[in-house]
Amino acid sequence: MIVLKTNGIVLRVGKYGESDKLITLYTETSGRITGIAKGAQKSKRRFVNKLEEFSHLQIHGRPPRVPQGLFFINEAELLAAHLPLRTDVHRYVSAAYICDLTVRFTRDSDPDPQLYALLKWALTALEHDRWPYRIVVLAHLHLLGITGYRPEVNQCNRCRRPVNASSSYILLPGSGALLCNHCNSSGSFSLPRLSVHTLRLLAAGQTLPLSRLHHLHFTRKTAAEALSALYVYTLHLLQQDIHSWRTLYLLGIAPDRARLVPKPPKRPPLSSSGTT
Repeated sequence: MIVLKTNGIVLRVGKYGESDKLITLYTETSGRITGIAKGAQKSKRRFVNKLEEFSHLQIHGRPPRVPQGLFFINEAELLAAHLPLRTDVHRYVSAAYICDLTVRFTRDSDPDPQLYALLKWALTALEHDRWPYRIVVLAHLHLLGITGYRPEVNQCNRCRRPVNASSSYILLPGSGALLCNHCNSSGSFSLPRLSVHTLRLLAAGQTLPLSRLHHLHFTRKTAAEALSALYVYTLHLLQQDIHSWRTLYLLGIAPDRARLVPKPPKRPPLSSSGTT
């Protein structure tokens, strides 16, 4: 019998029946996996206080017998609980957004050491950073780079002029490239604006290793600009919404400017008969 032993970070937790749990993790050796932990809802020994969102675990179990099947998690050892991420609402929604992004940008059983290292760094940084939304910007930026969708933030894609203080910019969601206000003078693109200061922070964030990202300081304004632009770009890439986005934005970035939050298309209203 093949035995799985690997370290992983819990991305999602769900109930399965009356006593089991479904756990989605991003693991060091197997990438994203979904496993079932038998009896975990009632466990008072094997899984107690371990199978929680954002926990860093070493898991022992058995791979699925068929493709796309569930892993069977027999034991879990807690490496880092990251308890502050579940007791502070700002840290919680920040971690949830990063985990949602990880789920959407990855496939089952497709490991990437860089992405695993990014998740470890982001959750640890969220636990200790005074303002967790700065970490969200940097984690989102690095995740796009790791998955092959690195945005171009150094020059206008049309006129090829480097970013300069006399212009403002938008990030084109179709290409991840910049367009300056001079090349968009007709206003044909209505997208979140990026200041030169925000773009310089993003450019530095792309080049610095994870160990040095703490040197970058975002204000509420620059973080709002960056997150809005990265979200719209990501929305185009995924073609589906990220459910934790609106809470993240309204809670942490622009609580008094809800009208600025990019919104996904609305569903058609229900008719009086209760059908669409």
